[in-house]
Amino acid sequence: MLEIVPGSHLAVTPYGAWQAVARADDGCPRRRVLRSILQEAESPLLNLEMATMWSGEASPEKALETLLSLQDDASLEAWPSPHSAPTGALGTTLPQYLAVLSDSGQALLADHQGFCLAVTGYAADIGDALAAVGADILSVAERQATPLAQLGAHLLDGWGNVDAAGVSGLSFWPMHVGRTRLVLAVSGRPRFNQRAFADLVWALYTRYGQMI
Repeated sequence: MLEIVPGSHLAVTPYGAWQAVARADDGCPRRRVLRSILQEAESPLLNLEMATMWSGEASPEKALETLLSLQDDASLEAWPSPHSAPTGALGTTLPQYLAVLSDSGQALLADHQGFCLAVTGYAADIGDALAAVGADILSVAERQATPLAQLGAHLLDGWGNVDAAGVSGLSFWPMHVGRTRLVLAVSGRPRFNQRAFADLVWALYTRYGQMI
C-alpha cells in the first residue's frame, strides 16, 4: 500500500508517464498529479501537503484517493531514496532511452515543426523524413481533435503505417508536454513498458513541463 511515510519518494511509472503525455487536457486530477511529479528535478517526498497541492483537490482525503488510484493501476510507485531526473542536452541524453523503446533499436523524437530533438538507429535523411511526417501527423491530430474525440473507445493513442495484413512496421505517437507537442516515431514493435520510457518523459517534463 502507498503510505504517507517520511522518507518515501514518489516516482511515475512507464504506464503513468504515458498517461501524462497521451492527452493535451489537464483537467483530470490524476493527470495533474502525474504531471506535477514529472516536473520535479528529483523524486519528491510524499506527504499530505504535497498530495493536496499536486491533485488540486480541496481536501487531503480526496487527494489521497487520487494517489491511491494511481498506485492501484501502477501509475505511481514509491522509492526509499530520491532519484534525479536525467540532465544534459536532450540531443545527447535522450538517444540512450530511445534506443530501447523499439525492438529494432530505431526511434526518433521530433517537435510539431518537424525539428528532430533526438534520434537513434536511423540515417540522417530517414530521420529528417520521419520528423517531417510526424509533424504532419501532429497537425492532423490537432485539427481533427473534436471528431477524433467522438470515436470514444475506438480512439487509439498511436498512428501506424501498416501493411496489407494490418501489421505496423512504423508507428507515430503524439505526446503533450506542457504546451509543447512532440511525436515519438518507432520502427518495429514499441517497447514503452520499461523505465527508459518513464525517464525520457521525465527529462522532457523538466525541460518543457513548466511552459504552460
